[in-house]
Amino acid sequence: MIIASGFVELNDTNDIERIIGDLIAHGVEVSETKDGKIVFLIEKESTEEIKRALDSLTEIDGIRNVNLAYYTLEGSDKE
Repeated sequence: MIIASGFVELNDTNDIERIIGDLIAHGVEVSETKDGKIVFLIEKESTEEIKRALDSLTEIDGIRNVNLAYYTLEGSDKE
């Protein structure tokens, strides 16, 4: 399992509830909101799936930037 975490920056904080709904619909866990930013967590089976999920976030209307802060390496959960 690959885990990625980061935050999205919004164009307008008035859209926050709609964008949270869109993120959840994309299979993204929302953990916090603050100052026009939404912190997210994504869990997928491969780095390719993580990349596709992150790329799909850029298509959500109202998101200005997608910032990746942390991710695990593939195979890091195995000895």
